[in-house]
Amino acid sequence: MNTSELSILTLNCWGLNIVSKERRFRLQAIADAISQADHDIVTLQEIWMWEDFDYLKQQTRATLPYAKCFYSGALGSGLAILSKYPIVSTSYFRYSLAGRPLKVFHGDFYVGKGCGSACIEHPDIGVLEIFTTHLHAGYGNADEYEGHRVSESWELAHLLRTSAAQGRHVIATGDFNSIPTSHNYQLLKAHAFMTDSWLEVHQEDLSQNDNNASRTTLSQQDIVQPLGITCNSPMNTWSNPKRFIKNPYSVGDRLDYIFYRKSPQLQCVRSCVAMTEHIPNTRMSYSDHFGVHSTFALYHNAPATMATTGDMPDVSRLSHPTYTWIEPSVLEEIRAIFKRDMIATRRTANFLLALFVFLVIAVIVLYAIVIALPVSLQFHERGSLVTILVNTLGGLCVIAMAATATICLIVGFVFGRTEQRALRQFELEVATLLDGLELLQSGDINQSSRQKNTLSMNHRNENEALLNIE
Repeated sequence: MNTSELSILTLNCWGLNIVSKERRFRLQAIADAISQADHDIVTLQEIWMWEDFDYLKQQTRATLPYAKCFYSGALGSGLAILSKYPIVSTSYFRYSLAGRPLKVFHGDFYVGKGCGSACIEHPDIGVLEIFTTHLHAGYGNADEYEGHRVSESWELAHLLRTSAAQGRHVIATGDFNSIPTSHNYQLLKAHAFMTDSWLEVHQEDLSQNDNNASRTTLSQQDIVQPLGITCNSPMNTWSNPKRFIKNPYSVGDRLDYIFYRKSPQLQCVRSCVAMTEHIPNTRMSYSDHFGVHSTFALYHNAPATMATTGDMPDVSRLSHPTYTWIEPSVLEEIRAIFKRDMIATRRTANFLLALFVFLVIAVIVLYAIVIALPVSLQFHERGSLVTILVNTLGGLCVIAMAATATICLIVGFVFGRTEQRALRQFELEVATLLDGLELLQSGDINQSSRQKNTLSMNHRNENEALLNIE
């Protein structure tokens, strides 16, 4: 059987303007490193400055001549895909929930977070659809955006299912801001039928490392590769040192992934954490994230209809909505997250609307004072000075309160209602899937449409390995 290989790299570049340290120097170093490597496809996140993307295209034009970025939001998505092979189509799906407008310094709402995809015409296996995304960050210990991130994973899972049902080879990459035991990870693996390329290669090594040595006895270099750490590593020069003061045994997180739909024609043979070294002649890392590099074996002559193994989904069943490997208990937990966030969102929206009413009343009262006070003080010996002060300060307060009231109305009513309804819709979609699974189990759906909805033994073993990581 004829085979070839496909090399894919994904990296969060930390390319925020002003905020990211040494941005221009680091992004140029990243572009130089990519141009000297032998990758077939590269996906990047957080590359927001046009000058950085232009430099990247210029440096990689010989090895990766096809480059696309994705436009979204007020500041751009920050996503880009570079390819050795022709990109024949691109699309961008903006997530329904991605941040809040009042969280200005978080910025997620203003970049229009979503998922970019590119269909690549590969000479050996045909159309390959590459997805790249950057899910919402957590921002602190109290993860107020968990519902947003789960909803993004839910939408992404449906995009991946649809692409696979069309017979395409599917690969999803990016910064998912999710650890391997999260609901987001479960959705992508068990509902979108994606395989974690890094875990597939290193699953046996994880078990051996867990049995043979304690993490506290391993060096930073020894931990990153065996555990797939891509973020918050002590080995990364941009990691926040306060994190390690609070938790000296913290080794970092695995947040960046290359998922793929395993098939007889496409299988991962190697995967590693990439770009862990320092930029040449410096003592700084390329980014605050490490990359992930996976190599896939392409089997040219393997028929797409070849019998699949237990860890490969049946492509003919992907179009059926109730064909899933996800456990109903996980879906119930996801519903609970959406319901919890609906309550929190409603509380915030009601507070903003109450503040709007208060400010409107305050503006009316203050405006009346500004009008009435000069009249009452016109015969006072210092009335003119008081009048000037009242008119000046009162006018400024009226303007400030009126502007704040307008913002409260827009955010509390328009965005507040939008967020609540979006969460309600996601909760309804999950509930509908649960109802469909119950119908399958009760036998009320035609026997010919029944699907096997339990995880294979391979997936159970993987989940046990993931729990050991944590």
